Amino acid sequence: MSKKIFIFTNWTCVRRKLDAKKFSYYFSKNNWEVVHDPRKADVIFMVSCAFTNQRTEQCVEQINRFKKYDGELIIAGCLPAIDPERMKEVFDGRTVVTKEIEKVDELFPEHEYKWNDLKDENIPWENLDLTKPVDSMNELVNKCSLIHNSYNGFMDVIRHSLLYDSAVMTWYGAASENPYFIRPSRGCMSRCAYCAIWKAIGKMKSKPLDVLIKEFEEGLKLGYKEFILDSDDVGCYGMDINSSFSELLDLLTDYNEDYVIDIHYIHPHWVLKYIDDIERILKKGKIRRILSSIQSGNPRILKLMNRYPDTEKLKDAYLRLKKSYPDLLLETETICGFPSETFEEFKDTLKFINDDFSINKTGFKHDFMHSTMILEIDEYLEEMYRQIIHIIHHGFHTRSLKGFRLLNHLLSYSFLSGSSVAFLLACCSFSHFSIIS
Repeated sequence: MSKKIFIFTNWTCVRRKLDAKKFSYYFSKNNWEVVHDPRKADVIFMVSCAFTNQRTEQCVEQINRFKKYDGELIIAGCLPAIDPERMKEVFDGRTVVTKEIEKVDELFPEHEYKWNDLKDENIPWENLDLTKPVDSMNELVNKCSLIHNSYNGFMDVIRHSLLYDSAVMTWYGAASENPYFIRPSRGCMSRCAYCAIWKAIGKMKSKPLDVLIKEFEEGLKLGYKEFILDSDDVGCYGMDINSSFSELLDLLTDYNEDYVIDIHYIHPHWVLKYIDDIERILKKGKIRRILSSIQSGNPRILKLMNRYPDTEKLKDAYLRLKKSYPDLLLETETICGFPSETFEEFKDTLKFINDDFSINKTGFKHDFMHSTMILEIDEYLEEMYRQIIHIIHHGFHTRSLKGFRLLNHLLSYSFLSGSSVAFLLACCSFSHFSIIS
C-alpha cells in the first residue's frame, strides 16, 4: 500500500506554489498518494512563506495545527532559512530550504525519481484541505456543473470589466483566465535592505534558454494564451549563462500565435539596462503587463533600501515603455513606512506613481523581519498613518489605461481592525491603489 502525503502552502508567492505542484508530482511519481485531508496523511508537507513577520506567524499557527495530527510534519519553503529561531520555538523536525530544494532527495533516499530528474511545473498548486468546511464545500461545488459553469461565466464578466485592471485582481495573474507560468531563473542578485528572502532563495541560477523555449512551446501546444514570466528577479536572467533577459524576451515574442505575456518582478535597474530592447520588443504587441517594483519615489529612501536611486531616469524609462506600447499595463509595488521616511518623502512616492502616466499599484506597510538590516520602526510613523487615513478620505485620482476613472485610491493597513481591512481589501477590487500588509 502506498504512503499518503498532504501538501499545503501557507499564503506563499506563486513561485512556492509552483514548487508545491512539483512536490506533488515528485511524490506521485515515487508511488505516494497525494491526499487532501491531513488526518489521513503519513506525511504533512508544508511549503512555507516568511516574507514578513505576519507570514511567519501564520506559518507558526499552521505548524501548531498540523502537529495535532499523526503524520510526520516536514517544513519546506522559506521559513527555515529566513526565521529559523522562531520556527524552532514550535518545530524541531525535518526541513527543505528553497535554495537547496533538491535535498528533498536526502529525506527520501528510497525514491527512484530524483528532484532534478523532473521538469518544473507551470501551473501553481492550489490547497485543498477537507478538514476546513469552506474547502469541503468548494469540492462539492466543483462537482456541480451548473454552479461551476456559472462561476466561470462570472469570472469571464470580471475579465471584461473595470475590475480587470485593479491591483487586487491582477495580483499574480489572478484575473487571467488560465495563465501558464514560466520561471526563467531562481534566486536573486540584489540585497535590498528590507528583504530577507535572498537567504531562502540563494544565488541566481538561470535555466538554459532551450529549456525555456521548450516550456513555452509546450504551453502553446496545450492551448494556453496567457503566459507569465515569474522569477524572484526576472531581469537578471542569463547573467550566469552568457545570455540575457532581452534575448529571452525577444525569442518568446517571435511566434506567430495568438498569445500575451506578463512580466513579473523585473527590478527597475534591469528596465534601465534593457530599455532599448524592451521598447523595441513591446512594439510587437505581445507584452500585456509589466510589474516593476519601485518601492519608493524618493532618492534618499531608495539609497537606504540599497536600490537604484535615480528616480528621474526611472520615470523616463517607464514613460518610454508607455509611449512604445500605450496599451501596456504597467504595475509597481511600494513600501510605506520605511525607517526614517518622512511624510513628505512618502508623498514623493505618490507623486512618482501618479504623475504623467497611469500605473497599477500595490503597496506594503513595512513589516520588519528579524533577519533584515532594518531592526526597528521610528515613532513618527503613527502620525504618518493618521495622515494616510486622511488621504483615504480625500483620495488621489488616476486615469486608467483604458481612459476611464476608477474610484478613489484606498489604502489598508494592519493596524486597522480586521473588519476594516477586509472591507478595504474588498473595495480595492475597484481601485488602482491598495496597501496590503
